[in-house]
Amino acid sequence: MNNNIKKILSIDSGASNIRIVIFDELGNTIFSDKINEGANIAIDRENCTKQIIKVLSETLNKASLSYDDINHFSIGVAGISDESARELLFKRLEECKISNRTHLTTDVNPIFEMNCSDNSAILVSVGTGAICLGRSIDDKIEKVGGAGLDIDPGSGFWMGKELLIKLSFNKNEEHNESEFDDLLNMTLNSFNTKELNLGIDQVMQSNDRYRKIASLSSVILELGENGNEIAISIIQQSSQHIADMIIFLCDQISYINDELILIANGSIMNNEFFRKSLSDALIFDFSSIKWLFPNISSAYYPGLLSAKMLGMKVNINDLIKNGAQQL
Repeated sequence: MNNNIKKILSIDSGASNIRIVIFDELGNTIFSDKINEGANIAIDRENCTKQIIKVLSETLNKASLSYDDINHFSIGVAGISDESARELLFKRLEECKISNRTHLTTDVNPIFEMNCSDNSAILVSVGTGAICLGRSIDDKIEKVGGAGLDIDPGSGFWMGKELLIKLSFNKNEEHNESEFDDLLNMTLNSFNTKELNLGIDQVMQSNDRYRKIASLSSVILELGENGNEIAISIIQQSSQHIADMIIFLCDQISYINDELILIANGSIMNNEFFRKSLSDALIFDFSSIKWLFPNISSAYYPGLLSAKMLGMKVNINDLIKNGAQQL
């Protein structure tokens, strides 16, 4: 391995998953990995900051590299706007002696900045959480959502909560019994339990409760696609909340195009059935909707943003040409 070629370790740390890549200034991907555990530092700053440092260390070990082999560390992390959590993470980076080589950002801003340099498109990121980003005519990035998983409506976590509420309190004549039972059985299977109340109690006591509750969105989307009316109602409510966020953001940034260009990010936005529901909710406000999808993993974007700031010439096309893939 040529030690003269600069290397970047880039992390996308969301509430449900952590994605990691190491790439060099020539656009070669040296290492990539995905961990099915989240680290939103605003939710649990102690454990989540420890988790990020652990991921850094384990990644270097797996790649047979040391901290000194990396020229720059780029960490996009959910909850970074929480000042005390950010300070704690920075302190742990100082303990690793890499704080002066590390750039911290949110988990979504790099995707937006590297895919949209003007007012022409909006980033809609819906996974465990939900946030929309746009650029005003005076080049200021504005956001709607991202206030917290317990606050923002329409997210995967919100959908999971809505399902648990319906399963806990709403078994009545308004619901098709078979559809209700399908949702209940898939939820019990997802929580690995035979009793709903017991499963909910176990999940709520878990440090991983946000990811586990948000994972129910996949149950909702699957059954919604198969015509389950209870699931469809949750999807429609969720997509209406996201549509309201988009419309509000368009007003904030003075978006004037008749065609709405949306950069889709996150597990929920990757679902075609959900996008169709969202399009239906927006149809009266825009003549048409165009979807754009990042064609490399979100893990690359914090590193690409850092590379741009550092004057390194690596770009998305270099990475794609050299085999970068989704994680």
